[in-house]
Amino acid sequence: MRREGRRTEKTWMKNHPMEGDDIVTSFYDVLCKRNPRTMKPCRNVFVPDTVVYERSFPRGWYTTDVRAREVMRRQGKDLDAATIEASFGRKVSDTCPIVATYLSTLEECVGNGVSETTTQVEVLNTESVGGFIARKKKREGILQRFVLPKGYHNSVIRAVWSPRVAMVQRRTNRFPIMDRKRAEKDPFAIAVTYEGPEYLSEEGTVSAHVALEVKSVCAEIVTHFFYTEHKHITRMVLYFKSDARDRLWLLWCGSLRVADRNSASEMPVNLAPRFGEPAPEGELDEDEVLRTADRAYFLVTRDEFFHGTYMRGNGPLATDAARPGESRTQASVTSGGRGAGEGGDATVPRGDEDGDDVPAELRVSMERLHVQEELVLDAFRDVFYRAYSHFLSGDAAPFELRVPPHVVNVLTEGCVADLMWVLKLRAVPCAGGESGGAGEGAMVYTIPPLHRTPLTQLGDTAANWIREHFASRWEALRRGVIAGGVPSCVPSAGAAAEQVERRVGDGQGADSRTAADATGACGGTVDPCDTAREL
Repeated sequence: MRREGRRTEKTWMKNHPMEGDDIVTSFYDVLCKRNPRTMKPCRNVFVPDTVVYERSFPRGWYTTDVRAREVMRRQGKDLDAATIEASFGRKVSDTCPIVATYLSTLEECVGNGVSETTTQVEVLNTESVGGFIARKKKREGILQRFVLPKGYHNSVIRAVWSPRVAMVQRRTNRFPIMDRKRAEKDPFAIAVTYEGPEYLSEEGTVSAHVALEVKSVCAEIVTHFFYTEHKHITRMVLYFKSDARDRLWLLWCGSLRVADRNSASEMPVNLAPRFGEPAPEGELDEDEVLRTADRAYFLVTRDEFFHGTYMRGNGPLATDAARPGESRTQASVTSGGRGAGEGGDATVPRGDEDGDDVPAELRVSMERLHVQEELVLDAFRDVFYRAYSHFLSGDAAPFELRVPPHVVNVLTEGCVADLMWVLKLRAVPCAGGESGGAGEGAMVYTIPPLHRTPLTQLGDTAANWIREHFASRWEALRRGVIAGGVPSCVPSAGAAAEQVERRVGDGQGADSRTAADATGACGGTVDPCDTAREL
């Protein structure tokens, strides 16, 4: 998908050849240049393997000597396609096959001295990196090894530096980076942050010690630049990433302004560069692009009026695979929406969504299941929030995860046990009260202080399990109506659990209250608000 770039008029004089925006490829040369005072390159700056391409050929290969904490440039004999492909293909994670990112600039003249610049972004995995290196024509840009982030999602830090003020921010991708299936099919959607569409990531802050480390690295670069180039950096925008070992890696320079003692740069720094993904080869289908944009808007906003007016009948959530000619950005919109917080296609219909496909006799039952699902999701969100606060306070004691009685009544004891088995949490003996009934007491489990899975991942797994569970109950109810004509009751939680993957449903776990709820849901006088008050 091609996005409109930034238009600039070249009416300002450069104080240094490196001044510019988008991708400053010559920035790595300065980091490797030796300081005349110490005869050393720039210290305490880590740069991942980065190959700079000019005129379709590799001009330089930059890397880091981790022990010496110095940026170094590899010899020219290593700048061949076979060596580059072999080096980038090593040390690739089994759970995340993303290998590298290629950022290139595309500048087009639109007349009257006005140019249009777009930074094209390609995320390469183990299958596509070989084809890219063998490609004969490449635009000017950088091929950079992908650094596995610290945490469950890919995250990039942006530093806007000036002599007086330094602003440090973070942007985090919405999708888990260890999703191997999506990484093989559409790596663009799970890897991009600042360089991708806004709906694929979210803005955040950094901790105080990370901000201090970023500012320290910026100060090292500014000092090294002054001693090697004899000029001052007045503005620069740098992008960093922290790895699992808490090492800070410099990715690229997005904007640079330089001044000497007598004159300062009159061009403001670019804080909003334009990024895009290269369009697929072949003819561009404008209708498909518009439909993809509509799906992306609906998946982010959940605007039911927009869906009913513009998208009904087009099946916006029914596409499961990328169609021929569809770009990776379009595929990311489709696959990304299925995994972003709503549980994908396997969910109970909401409101008017797919309302035309729901029989009239099932609407009340659908609303009842929806209310139950939201109540269970809210309860587990509160539980994991309390767990996060517990461990954040520094308490070394295990956290007791208490499943409320009304949640046990909705899910049944067997389904709660299945969910906790998926989360790998152990039950506290005799936690359900003296009688152990689901309607009389809560079920209690423990989260150890050093659990193998992060709390955020536990919360996401629990939410996905709950959505999948209620989707299976809805599917069982819908199939029963198709087979029998009229629903006799909402299927019990135990029966629905048999259809959920990796869980063992016994079909007999629904207690008397759940059966009564299910029976009441089939009547025509049940109000969802009454259901909420009852639960």
